Amino acid sequence: MTVTAAVWTVLLAASFAAAALGSAFDGRKPNTVFVAILVRNKAHTLPYFFSAFESLDYPKDRMHLWIRSDHNIDNSSQILNKWLQTSGTVYHSVDVKIDNEPKKYKDEIGPAHWPHSRFQHIVELRESALRSARYHWVDYIWFLDCDAFIINKSTLKHLMQKNYPVVAPMLKSDGLYSNFWCGMTDNYYYKRTSDYTPIVEWKTKGCFKVPMIHSSVLIDLRFQITNNLTFKHNILPNYMGPVDDIIIFAMSANFSGIPLHICNDQIYGFITIPLEKDSSLEMDINQLTNIKLEITVHNDPLWISSNLSNLELPSTSIDNMGLDKIFVINLARRIERRNRMNYCLNALGLNVTFIEATDGRLVN
Repeated sequence: MTVTAAVWTVLLAASFAAAALGSAFDGRKPNTVFVAILVRNKAHTLPYFFSAFESLDYPKDRMHLWIRSDHNIDNSSQILNKWLQTSGTVYHSVDVKIDNEPKKYKDEIGPAHWPHSRFQHIVELRESALRSARYHWVDYIWFLDCDAFIINKSTLKHLMQKNYPVVAPMLKSDGLYSNFWCGMTDNYYYKRTSDYTPIVEWKTKGCFKVPMIHSSVLIDLRFQITNNLTFKHNILPNYMGPVDDIIIFAMSANFSGIPLHICNDQIYGFITIPLEKDSSLEMDINQLTNIKLEITVHNDPLWISSNLSNLELPSTSIDNMGLDKIFVINLARRIERRNRMNYCLNALGLNVTFIEATDGRLVN
């Protein structure tokens, strides 16, 4: 073998080794990610949302945050500013705009109502984020809602490895609701199919092509075809559906031949169930309690980072459910169970007394 051939052999071997290890080891910087976050009346979810978000193991200096908040009747803007002051500085850059006026849309009947004006406003915001991401030549844009709790710290890395133009991690609720559709009607609305439940319940695992994904959507802008994606119905030829950001986006992908994938190969995170149009914010706080308890079934509880732990959050009144006393019997050596029960009982507002159980292992 000549010297030149030997050198090429070594280079090829090194190249294959680097490919096997992935881009994190081949000398290239990690992909840049533009994270688009919209905030409205989410003071109760924001501490948990941001605590989970900042726990992601993706390099923060490769992430740009684009955040918009308006029409709040709670203290969402104060919590958002607090988090940006304590944690936002570690990200590559932050573009944030907070509008404290007005408090509601002119034609809405409550904070959970979605009139045409609200849909139109959200469409404009999401399209603005998409344009900004393209303008800055980032590799990915991640649309992430504040009621989505990403508990898998490697979510971004896992999704990027799928190499799909558009992909979403499946998010579980405390029911059958999730962040995808398996079917769509002729007039662009949700259609239940037999494929849906097995995916939501992890009976079939993998990545599946579906007509709709939302709430946590990662777009690889390096694919040329993603230039056709939009949230604007008036620039989407042949679209006759409603002014709804997630439907318009899904149809722009459909019309352009861009597949949308939902992945449930891992437990990525959870999501609260949307409110009915006449529901109050108190109902959304109850939804948060439900999902916090759901998460504890097989995962570590949602937590609040020390940067946000001193915030005044909506509190649950403590009572005994009309009983004289509530007891919880617990083995002294099962500290993790006691901690989990404490978390759940505090979330439910139950006043209990713990009693140490008799340990059968210690009985003579």
